[in-house]
Amino acid sequence: MEVKQNNLIKSLSAQPLIVVIRLEHNFFNLSQKKEDLFFKIEKLSNFGIKNIEIGWDSNPEWVNLILEIKNKFKSINLGVASISSKQSLESILALDLNYSMSPFFNKEIHLKAIKYKQLVIPGISNIENFKESINLGYKIIKIFPASKLGTNFLNQLKYLKEKDTFFIGAGGIKSKSLKKLLRSGYDALVIGRELRNQLPDKDLEIWLKDY
Repeated sequence: MEVKQNNLIKSLSAQPLIVVIRLEHNFFNLSQKKEDLFFKIEKLSNFGIKNIEIGWDSNPEWVNLILEIKNKFKSINLGVASISSKQSLESILALDLNYSMSPFFNKEIHLKAIKYKQLVIPGISNIENFKESINLGYKIIKIFPASKLGTNFLNQLKYLKEKDTFFIGAGGIKSKSLKKLLRSGYDALVIGRELRNQLPDKDLEIWLKDY
């Protein structure tokens, strides 16, 4: 897990942004949906986005979809969002993902992920879970939901940390706020639903010019 954490920190230090794409509820019923997804990923890649997460889905075809994306978009540092159950964790074991994330801290899930050498970054919303995550060996922490917890919570965690921790902010983040939030102390940010259709808007295009 240490190697994967270091690799992700290196990638996000170069470009501190992850774009999350979540599949629509009828995604696997319509072939056009996959074409639309690939168009979005290609568009994001062409604009210079390096890190993309795909939302986990319980459909049996989801694993094959992720493998196809990995093979088609080799320049993307691909991860998976919403690993929060035994089923979702088990489904990613054979995918050899660089990283994945959970919306909250679930000690049982994280212990299993560590056992299987899977990087499942915990979502943190309180100090107790932060301390538990650090004790498990995590040096990358996702603060979620960042828009509601605010930078005061981030500062509390920074004050408590005993070793270097890489803080990712996620939840309700808008592209126009990227610069401000990074200046406030986040090491990287996740943007998803607030980015319309998960395609670059003008604010994101302007931000990307610095990376």
